[in-house]
Amino acid sequence: MNFNLSPLDEPDMTSRRVWQQRAVLAVLLGVLAGLTWRKWGDPVVDFGCELYVPWQITQGKHLYRDMVWLGGPLAQYGNALAFAVFGVSLTTLIWVNLVLLALLTELIRGYFARCVSPLAGLLAGLLFLSLFAFGQYGPLANYNYMAPYRHEPIRGVLLAIGALHAATHAWSLQAENSPRAARRVGWWMALSGLLFGGVCLTKLEIALAAGLALLAGFVVGMARLDVRGQARWKLPGWFLGGMLVLPVGFVAYLALHMPLTLALRGALGNLATVVVANPAQQAFYWHVLGLDAWVQHVTDITTGCGIVSLAGLVVLGGERWLPHRWQPAAALVGALLSGWLAYRFVPWERFAKPFPVLLALTAAGLVSAVKWETDRDRLCRRWLPLLMWNLLALVMIGRLGLAARLHHYGFVLAFPAFLFLATMALFVLPAVLRGQPSSTGRLTSGVAAGFLLACVTAHLQLAFDHYGKKTQPVGLGGDQLLTYGPQWVPVGKVIAETVTALDRLLPPEASLLVMPEGIALNYWLRRPCPTSMLTFDPYYLAAGGGEAAVIAELERHPPDVIALTRRDMPGYGVGWFGEDPNYGRQVIVWVLQRYEVAQVFGEWEDFGVVLFRRRAADLPPVP
Repeated sequence: MNFNLSPLDEPDMTSRRVWQQRAVLAVLLGVLAGLTWRKWGDPVVDFGCELYVPWQITQGKHLYRDMVWLGGPLAQYGNALAFAVFGVSLTTLIWVNLVLLALLTELIRGYFARCVSPLAGLLAGLLFLSLFAFGQYGPLANYNYMAPYRHEPIRGVLLAIGALHAATHAWSLQAENSPRAARRVGWWMALSGLLFGGVCLTKLEIALAAGLALLAGFVVGMARLDVRGQARWKLPGWFLGGMLVLPVGFVAYLALHMPLTLALRGALGNLATVVVANPAQQAFYWHVLGLDAWVQHVTDITTGCGIVSLAGLVVLGGERWLPHRWQPAAALVGALLSGWLAYRFVPWERFAKPFPVLLALTAAGLVSAVKWETDRDRLCRRWLPLLMWNLLALVMIGRLGLAARLHHYGFVLAFPAFLFLATMALFVLPAVLRGQPSSTGRLTSGVAAGFLLACVTAHLQLAFDHYGKKTQPVGLGGDQLLTYGPQWVPVGKVIAETVTALDRLLPPEASLLVMPEGIALNYWLRRPCPTSMLTFDPYYLAAGGGEAAVIAELERHPPDVIALTRRDMPGYGVGWFGEDPNYGRQVIVWVLQRYEVAQVFGEWEDFGVVLFRRRAADLPPVP
């Protein structure tokens, strides 16, 4: 099987052209970072943990032993290392994430440049930066690569794509079937295993996706490249040896500071916590998977697949019947028409729902291509990398169930799918059509380009509409972030006033507990949380043993000051913390019995922070 993609040794692959493309991506990265500077991250929800946890690790605390944590250890200890080397500051985290974002963008560019074409690599990088790296498509600012709700997924996807890179390079060297290449195959396979071992220390769903993609590479590589003799066990051996380095190293390190069983459980990350907390039974995860409104989601998927099928038939009909001399004009008209229709009528919050179905179909086609390809070099440089990325994308977006989307968790879980389908529509399918005597592929490329342009335009407009409203500073100096101004949302102003007041009122040695969310206050004030619970959403409460366990820990380590934030959890199927009998009531009763209201910041019904101090009878005796 063959199609007219760019030859592997064409001038576009020269060093100068590669550096030109890298420069274009670097400029876009810098522009987007500058326009959104410090406007990432939410001052109350989630992101505070990403500041507090690595700071506390630098103070001698450890995940799992001292802080309840539901993910793997790699990302947080990596951030703590950055804090230890460059200083505890949000600025440190920003620059670390900028460097790793640039690396991820380069990995994306390089992957598609090798297996499709240099232009495809450039486009994939541009789409990733424009739609996902700095995206904000709702009120929460936690779904981007600069200040994410958790660092585990963005670190995991970086390592996963790196592992695919190394594995596909190893199989390409194996296809050369030369003694010099054979010596390098093992090292590349070991590197792939090392990176995959890192993925296993981040998020379960990304580890499963990368594991399936790498397994497919092994199955195809061992079978189609006729691997025999010692190589049949040496290649898996190199991979497994590399894969064990980071997990074994982290278990050994953690075991120096906690029981071995706890270290092992921590290294398993959210594989263990998913079992303990059983999130499948919680309303939030039913909503994430689209199971709460499955009829509507199935209808959207069916409608989307029908529209894609109809559009595909129209475009393929045009490719088949339009004379070649009309094809350039048809491509221009198709781009303008598809762009206008998409911009005006596509429901962008729902358009990704058919992606899993489309990925399953492309996977079937790529399996066929892998099966019938007779050229070993083309197999390993084109079809196998595409199949591996396809499987990675399919499993990752499958985590979203019936509700596939680019926003929310889709900023990580859906971007491989979007980039893959965009590349297939804009480059691979037109190249296949060019192999037919009646088609040029230009109409297909034009329609795909118009749709992608509309998608980027609509999403950037939405994101910068949110960014433009962020004028309220919270925190000082290198820890400052910008959030919504008070004319839009009162949260930022209230949190800023709370930080200023508490910094003046709290003694340096005072401990502070924030419930149910808002541990960024602890970080900005540099006041430790006396309990192992960092947040009190229903998922964390279940993982931490429930309210009875929280109260027992509060009895052992009562905080000096408690701050109660106005935060409801409708996505979890519960009401306000402490007001809903099924959510936080026992904890609030314990607080009210021992603490009294000291001050209130903001308007409680809109958003407020209530400060509690211990009653005189509950204060420790003066020595």
